[in-house]
Amino acid sequence: MVDLQFLRQSEVYTLMTVSWIVTGLGIIVSLLGYYLTPSAWGYGILGFGLAHVVLGILDMFRAPARSR
Repeated sequence: MVDLQFLRQSEVYTLMTVSWIVTGLGIIVSLLGYYLTPSAWGYGILGFGLAHVVLGILDMFRAPARSR
């Protein structure tokens, strides 16, 4: 588990909020790409959205730079 004792509680919430925003936007873009999937653009948009979902979730588990 990551030790966040050096961060204020508001900084931790801000980092989590950004991760949730990236994940949420990735879900929205993925849904848009899913509805456009018969075309090459649809597959590209779907992949772009799924990448943001993965990166947003991975960012939630990353240790903040200030606590290192």
